[in-house]
Amino acid sequence: MSKRYILILTCASVILLSLFFIFFKNKKPTASLERGAQSVTLLLDWMPNTNHTGFYVGKIRGFYEKLGIDLKILNPTQTTATTLVGTGKADFGISYANNIIYARNMGVPVVSIAAIIQANTSCFVWRKSANISDIKGFEGKRYGGWGSPEENATLKYVMENNGADFSKVQMLTTGTQDFLQATVNNVDFTWEYLGWNILAAQLKNVEIETYCPADQFPVFDKPSPLIITSEKMIKENPEKVRAFLKATAEGFNIAIEKPNEAAEDVLQSVPELDPVLVKKSAEFLANLYKSNAEKWGYQDVKKFNYYAKWMKDVGLIKEIPKADSYINNKFLP
Repeated sequence: MSKRYILILTCASVILLSLFFIFFKNKKPTASLERGAQSVTLLLDWMPNTNHTGFYVGKIRGFYEKLGIDLKILNPTQTTATTLVGTGKADFGISYANNIIYARNMGVPVVSIAAIIQANTSCFVWRKSANISDIKGFEGKRYGGWGSPEENATLKYVMENNGADFSKVQMLTTGTQDFLQATVNNVDFTWEYLGWNILAAQLKNVEIETYCPADQFPVFDKPSPLIITSEKMIKENPEKVRAFLKATAEGFNIAIEKPNEAAEDVLQSVPELDPVLVKKSAEFLANLYKSNAEKWGYQDVKKFNYYAKWMKDVGLIKEIPKADSYINNKFLP
């Protein structure tokens, strides 16, 4: 990823977030703010979904307010959170291991403070009608994605290690286009999450097939997504970080123990979401948020080191950042 790309991305992100801040600045203060609660911003990675359940549960049930936090959940594009949070333009955000490692290589002081889901549930997916029976079947097909270096590197790695020729795949950038819409005419396969777009297709009785890289290659078995903040926030406002994570953990623990109730909180917060999908997704993710970790949010440093080494081996980064520079479990309750 070039410095020019990062600069363009950062500038666009700052403009977008500024509009959000202007909006919230002009809103009438809430009762909690009038009592002295701190306004805290959380940048999502993409549209609201069940990866964000704990935040909505915590906000609806007053967990943040109880700890003096007035939480503002913002929904920019997928590419903005890491740079904006790392440079202090937002308090917290949602990101991924590859984005954080890229950022650290570019000198952006971003830190991951919790893992939302222990397992990597991302998979390549296609309609059964695409006639893809195995990885070699990707040859001659059209892949639709974000156009990120990681997508190319992952698909190339998977195909080469399964005896397939990556150069025969037509790589197309489809961005936020829904899997079902994209695969009608535009592309043959995409990269989606089991608990959201893949589940949505299954609920609509669309015949699909999947290949999940983490099932074959342990290097891809890493927590995803992640909650991030900046080094400056950790240094100057450690109590805010601790309070934010305490309320967030309470929310996600309810998502683990009472997924149906948590789903109702999400739907109350974001009523435009499909209630059937939200409820089924909440059930699917309930056992994955914590999985076998000692507690919700824990980050296994070994997995990040393993993945960062892979990124270097395939040429995505030049240096492997020290894990303790961007992974911090100390604020988990």
